[in-house]
Amino acid sequence: MSELLLLYGAFALISLSGALSPGPLTALAISEGARAGRWAGAAIAVGHGLVEGPAVFAIAYGLGIWLRQPLVSGLIGLTGAAVLLWMGYGLAVGAWRGQLTLAAASGAPAPSVLRFGHMPAGVIFTLSNPYWALWWATLGAAYIARVVTLQPGPLALFGFVFVHWLTDLAWLGGLSLLVGSGRGLIGDRGYRVILLICAAFLLAFGGYFAGSGLAFLMRARPAG
Repeated sequence: MSELLLLYGAFALISLSGALSPGPLTALAISEGARAGRWAGAAIAVGHGLVEGPAVFAIAYGLGIWLRQPLVSGLIGLTGAAVLLWMGYGLAVGAWRGQLTLAAASGAPAPSVLRFGHMPAGVIFTLSNPYWALWWATLGAAYIARVVTLQPGPLALFGFVFVHWLTDLAWLGGLSLLVGSGRGLIGDRGYRVILLICAAFLLAFGGYFAGSGLAFLMRARPAG
């Protein structure tokens, strides 16, 4: 159980790193916080979670028996490590050079989507983002494989989904709350500092997944 809780904590940090990366949901939360009010981001996060919850259980139960195989777990772990290291490097370089700013993240919203409301927009923006699919197919699958290995069953997965969703709610809801309240409490400098911290965690856990992936592959080798 202690290892599972540590995994939850690590995944919360990794999830925050993904949420902080400038993307369509971040842009939507910022622009709608200014346009529609402080609670827009929370509704967007709910729509985002309505997609991710079923996706996690589909990965776990559709592929659960394969995820527990040392060869599969090892390959997923190494792939997730590569994505982590790539993301960490990109975040670190972009934040250090000042290329990642809140202004750059606040792209224009899509009126044709927003007319359905913020929650449906969260669903649509999630499904239309190829980065989201790549993230769950590699890094997310690596964590799901580890959770399934440590504690099979739906309860651990519910906790896994909830921890991840809380980070999305905190970031998206927090952004629209700050923007909607008219208080620029983050600022570009603070934003870049947060990204640099998250980049460090990405690189560290990339190394961890590389090591665990290699360990699984060693177990998958035939004896003799």
